[in-house]
Amino acid sequence: MEITKIGEEGVIAIAQKATEVSPGVILGIGDDAAVVEIKGKLLVTTDLLVENVHFKQNYTKPEILGKKALAVNLSDIAAMGGIPRFCLVSLALPKTTDVNFVEGFYQGLKSVAQKYGVTLIGGDTTGAGSEIMVSVTVLGEALNDVVLTRSGAKPGDGVYVSGYLGDSAAGLYLLLKEKLGLLPEEVEKYLISRHLEPEPRLKLGQLLCREKLANSANDLSDGLVKKLQEIARSSGVEIKIDREKIPLSFALLTFCQQFTLKPLDFALHGGEDYELLFTVPAEKEEELYKLDLPLFKIGMVTGYDGRGIVKAEDGVVLQDRGFQHF
Repeated sequence: MEITKIGEEGVIAIAQKATEVSPGVILGIGDDAAVVEIKGKLLVTTDLLVENVHFKQNYTKPEILGKKALAVNLSDIAAMGGIPRFCLVSLALPKTTDVNFVEGFYQGLKSVAQKYGVTLIGGDTTGAGSEIMVSVTVLGEALNDVVLTRSGAKPGDGVYVSGYLGDSAAGLYLLLKEKLGLLPEEVEKYLISRHLEPEPRLKLGQLLCREKLANSANDLSDGLVKKLQEIARSSGVEIKIDREKIPLSFALLTFCQQFTLKPLDFALHGGEDYELLFTVPAEKEEELYKLDLPLFKIGMVTGYDGRGIVKAEDGVVLQDRGFQHF
């Protein structure tokens, strides 16, 4: 059944089923604006997903899209060390969109919202031409009124990432190139899930902020080089990384061997891993190691430099070769 049969009110009714009673929500969906209570500094982030740019329906089930649409925004809150509280969702839908798509989307979004304590409080719906567009905004609280930013890196900081890099880009390659069935089942499943179902590192971000272990942080929504450049430029520093220390999964190495590709290309420029990239002052590194978390040191902040340069271990300046929207 197409959404024209239920109209905008029907779509809103489906969205309302994804909401729950939550502390801090004074007035939720159903009025001109939501009314919420929030303590301290407010964190606000938003992201836009466009069909055939960020996802394709032939490999993205609506439940998976709903999960990812919220998760990628939660990753931004994680990078700030914050606590996500509320979200708003806007959908632009072609008239031919099936009601099952809308229901599946909100079911997926609700599952992630429940997992991380987020409440849907509103949004908007509108018609679209031939492609679906999804916009999610997340509101969060700063932990103890403190936030992590990209601009706090200092010379002597160690540079860390929270997990394997390049897996998501490999999963996307398999889907776009229709190379399914050519790898061991567990490898293929893992890589695709890393692309379609990212997990925001909220607990880690909050830990880094609460224990004051990091000077700066960024989420790896885009390639590693681009995100290193953002920290370097915002902080006015030079960063040097060792490419041999970048964590690569067995699955990525298996994938690259099968298709004669370079794993570092995927790790450096692939994007959508949604791990955390952060810098840690030397005096805090021992404390970080005691946490026994799967963290990987890949480089150092070597000095101040207004150009925000990122270099490899051999001194070569690294350039961003990742996806560009424009």
